[in-house]
This record gives sequence, structure tokens and C-alpha cells, in this order.
Amino acid sequence: MLGAAETVIGNVAQLPLRSSAQLEQARNAYFAELDRHLDRSFPGLIVDKLPLNMLGLPAIYSLFPDARVIFAQRHPCDAVLSGFMQSFTLNDAMACFLKIEDSADFYDAAMTLFTRSRDALPLAAHTLVYEELVADPGRALRPLIEFLGLDWRPELLDHRATAKARGAIITPSYDQVIQPLNKAPSGRWRRYEAQLEPALPVLLPWAKRLGYAD
Repeated sequence: MLGAAETVIGNVAQLPLRSSAQLEQARNAYFAELDRHLDRSFPGLIVDKLPLNMLGLPAIYSLFPDARVIFAQRHPCDAVLSGFMQSFTLNDAMACFLKIEDSADFYDAAMTLFTRSRDALPLAAHTLVYEELVADPGRALRPLIEFLGLDWRPELLDHRATAKARGAIITPSYDQVIQPLNKAPSGRWRRYEAQLEPALPVLLPWAKRLGYAD
């Protein structure tokens, strides 16, 4: 898996070599799939929140050059620990979370690909830092809402009511979205530092690069 990621990383500045007609066909296929899940009259903003979209920025930029990208940042050790502790349905990507060392290597490959893509492409991107969000939601969210070109609405701070109004939620964190924002998960990795030790040489340099003190 890592070898394949490195191959893509090496060519990240080269946009997919596709004709305008092929790109248009791909865009139409994307929207056709979207129409299966959402009525065309939907007046809101669509957020495609698949985390591993971060691996496809060159393709995304080729298809949707005006797309706005939100990077949800969290301390690398907490991010990897959270993924490792989740009971994911096993597939090629989630198999990387069976061992803590593989989880860290996957994070390293994904972040390397993402950051090199972001630096190489003229993307509109905004970073939302998890630790800042739970500490002061309003302060963290207002720049994001402005980045998206939306008007601020007070109900944005009441995520629990919004989640309850949505009905069934099928993501792995379905049982957390109606809970209050909780600072406890920040720094949780410290309690598992011994178990994370094999992964720390990979993760702590990323923590420093992202601006964390440790």
C-alpha cells in the first residue's frame, strides 16, 4: 500500500491526463450518483465528507477546480489511536488499522500525499483544528463559514439538535453526534503512550509539523 502511495506522491503535481470530454463524463457520473441520494431541488450545500477524499486532491481539482476543501486536523497520535480503536468493516483501506504500526504508516502516507497535493495545486482549502473546535466552537467555526461563503447562523452551535433532526446516521460515530462537545478525547493518546511507542517515531514529527507542542 505504501509503495503505491509513494508512486502517486512522486507525480502529485501532474494532473490526471484526461481530455475535457472524459472529465465531463466523470463529472456527470458523480452527479448522477448524487441524484440517487438527494433530490435535485435540495437548496443546501453538499459536503462530501469521505475522509479518504484527501488522497484524491489532484483528481478532485481536475473535476471540480472551484471546490472548497476542508481539512479536519487532529493531533496525529489521537487521530491514529481513534482509527485503531474503531470497529471498521474490513476492506483494503481499513485493514491498515489492524496494527498500530500499520495505522501510523497509513497516516504518514495519507498526510504526505495530502500535503504535497495541497502545496502543488491552487486549491481553496481551510483547516479546522479539532482541539480548537472543542475549546471554542464559535471562534473555530466562524472562519470556516466565511470560507464557505455562507451566513452565520446561531443554530450552528447546536449540533445536537441538528443531528437529532437528521434521523438515522450510519457513520461509525453515529452514537457520538448527539453528545455534547467533549474535551476529554484531546490528548487521549497520552494514556496509551506505551502501546503507541512503535508508532511515535512516525507520528510525532507530524505533530510538530502541524503545530502541536508534543
